[in-house]
Amino acid sequence: MKILWVNSATTKTLSNTRLFGMPPVFIKWGHPTLCLIGGKLDSSYPDYFVTLPVPLGRIGLYRLLAIWTLPLVCLKHKPDVIITDWMSAKLTRWVVVLRKLGLLKCKLVHDVRTVPVKDDRGKSYSIYAGSLKYARKQFDGITTITLPLREEICSEFGFSPQQIAVWTSGVDIDHFRLGDGTGLRKRLGLEGKFIVFYHGSINENRGVVELALAAEHLTDLDELRIIIVGGGNQWEKLKTVVDEKNLKQVLLQPGVPYKDIPGWISMADLCAVPLPDHAWWRVSSPLKLMEYLAMGKPVLLTDMKAHRAVLPEDDEAFYIKEATPEEFASGIRRAVRSKGSFECLRKNGRRKAETELTWESQAKVLNEYLDKVIKGEVDIRYGL
Repeated sequence: MKILWVNSATTKTLSNTRLFGMPPVFIKWGHPTLCLIGGKLDSSYPDYFVTLPVPLGRIGLYRLLAIWTLPLVCLKHKPDVIITDWMSAKLTRWVVVLRKLGLLKCKLVHDVRTVPVKDDRGKSYSIYAGSLKYARKQFDGITTITLPLREEICSEFGFSPQQIAVWTSGVDIDHFRLGDGTGLRKRLGLEGKFIVFYHGSINENRGVVELALAAEHLTDLDELRIIIVGGGNQWEKLKTVVDEKNLKQVLLQPGVPYKDIPGWISMADLCAVPLPDHAWWRVSSPLKLMEYLAMGKPVLLTDMKAHRAVLPEDDEAFYIKEATPEEFASGIRRAVRSKGSFECLRKNGRRKAETELTWESQAKVLNEYLDKVIKGEVDIRYGL
């Protein structure tokens, strides 16, 4: 089975860690796998990435180019199945034409990993809904990230649950493994500090600014440092908040390459997943949480369904009621007082990652579903 993942983003905006986690598993199992993406590669990217130029640095022009280039990539590599996300589903329009002409035999699978962040049903929702309606007519299969999201898709777009496979986020336990952050701590002058850590997107409705503002309520904890690593459309706002409020305990670091992320996590005492309890996050599968657990880190979590699906018990994490500065501060204080439990949390988190949360476990689910799609046992166009 040959697989081609089609990504709507570029190497500058890539946040789809599954493209680093899933393809190596399929390749190891003897399934040649490629990922199409815009931009330039450097040594930090795997060799199964196939890149297209991004004319004038415009992602819209990249997507237009991808529409015309994708059929050529398919004719050259002859994938058995193409997997898209909802931002890239309609990039397959000429592939669909070539399939109808009998020039391509590949199957199309639509993978829904997230829903639009904005709840005003504006442009993002229109693209999201349009991709699912398009897939209903032109694709062979559909997968999604959680059972609640599958239920939502079936209710809103008329799919049958039996047609949709569910595979969650996973973690590369070899890449994200127990480590010693002493070297980086020393280089950054953070020896002896209690470090709260977050990495990832700095966008609206992710609770990151609120996490930083927790420092206003923790000024008496001289040893505390809140480190935020990432980038996004709220990065400048975050910098402004930190500067204007003189949050000296908050350290900001622009995004680092995927290969370097474990080094940053390793120096943390407590890792935070600050997502608010919004509808779009309830149906998510929190990748960062799995990475933190794989590295044996105690975690500070908002109390919502997506987090409870991974760590259901109160004593498995430092849960807070809502994503407010006051609640984050309260959770951090509780963690500081409970450092004696960290060793148990470290062992339990790593054990859970190794036994339940690997990319291999999710790849088995996807592999079985793709096999059914290729054999014609699943076809969402006809309700099989």
